Amino acid sequence: MEGIAEQIRNVRAQIPAGVTLVCVSKYQPVEAIRAAYEAGERHFGESRVQELKQKVTQLPNDIHWHFIGHLQTNKVRDILKLRPYLIQSVDSEHLLRTINNEAAKLGIVQDVLLEVHVAKEETKTGFTPSEISNLKFQISNLSNIRVCGLMTMATNTEDEGEIRRCFQEAKRCLKNLNILNNPILSMGMSDDYPIAIECGSNMVRIGSRIFGERPKMNNPKIKAVFFDQDGVLYNSMPYHAASWAWAMTKHGLPYTEMECYRNEGRTSTGVIQELHQRIFGVEASPELVAAIYKDKSSRFTQMTGGFPGIIPDVDKVLKYLRANDIQCWVVTGSGQPDLFNALNDVFDNAFTAIITSFDVKHGKPDPEPYLKAWERSGFKKEECMVVENAPLGVRAAKAAGLFCCAVNTGPLPDEELAAEKADRIFHSMAELLEWIKESAILAV
Repeated sequence: MEGIAEQIRNVRAQIPAGVTLVCVSKYQPVEAIRAAYEAGERHFGESRVQELKQKVTQLPNDIHWHFIGHLQTNKVRDILKLRPYLIQSVDSEHLLRTINNEAAKLGIVQDVLLEVHVAKEETKTGFTPSEISNLKFQISNLSNIRVCGLMTMATNTEDEGEIRRCFQEAKRCLKNLNILNNPILSMGMSDDYPIAIECGSNMVRIGSRIFGERPKMNNPKIKAVFFDQDGVLYNSMPYHAASWAWAMTKHGLPYTEMECYRNEGRTSTGVIQELHQRIFGVEASPELVAAIYKDKSSRFTQMTGGFPGIIPDVDKVLKYLRANDIQCWVVTGSGQPDLFNALNDVFDNAFTAIITSFDVKHGKPDPEPYLKAWERSGFKKEECMVVENAPLGVRAAKAAGLFCCAVNTGPLPDEELAAEKADRIFHSMAELLEWIKESAILAV
């Protein structure tokens, strides 16, 4: 804490007058933010709505909070109620309109920046330069937002020429927008803000230069991470939902795709029997169960060609964990051998072991699958962690007494994961990876 004021002085010495410093305080404790506040800073950047909610109540009310993380539309109303000074990460026209509509309901005008994608990285989000140019008319018709400028991130590279290209492209985009007085150009972070300022930035977002580098996982507390399969490793849930709804309905069991998401994690037999009992009051015959599952599997294969693709950035999570000698396991309710048998081929032999529906008597939400993984791992429960995406999977993990991170990759609201007592909720694997790198839970 004592070094924060000194680091701020060092950064300030490199920032000319007229450039706003936003201290990136995400994942930082309240005490660290208070130290920066006492050093004179008033602009702070957060990336998660829930974390910001907690900090707003504990820190002075003259802080200008900037929301700099990816914002889901179902979180817009929550963030607007916190009255952020600036939402910097508006990355789609749909999000722009949602903010405008929710702000109208609250009777406010919200200041925002449009995020422009100029980096050579697919994982970064935002409008393309051509989309920015075409937004002029749409912006003029939105009366409850005030577009104050643009935000961008450069390609993550040591090539200064590429970094400069990104920033110069963003500056051209701002000029092409041509509807703003004294516009903000927010670009430049701890590693590249001097170049950004040279290229015209008048707002920089700096975290590690002020608060210190992210902690390293030299002695990880977590020894094993248990991953669910569908919706966590494979991007398969939309196809499962559609094929289950089709097969069930074909056999006289009306079933919706949303029901499939809410039943995700159960064994196939468990899903069919639960629905059949609910409709007819008796168990389905083994022949009917087999027929439905055969039709479902056939439909799934037709839709996916046998391979549904992987969840974006999950391979990076696995690579990072393996590089830090953390075991990766799969714990799935799947009964499709073609999917779980391919896991180690798809993910380059990342997994120590795989627990499937054939290994247990009771599928999720029963804790048996995760208890079996824990018992076989040989680690203490506090040395294991679960990554899930489904409410019933979270319930199983918590019933097994395990720490559980939920990555919401489907259409269900966060509240359904929170209701099952997920310890953390994320909206992408990239967000999970960032937390893993910074979390005290994974480092002693």
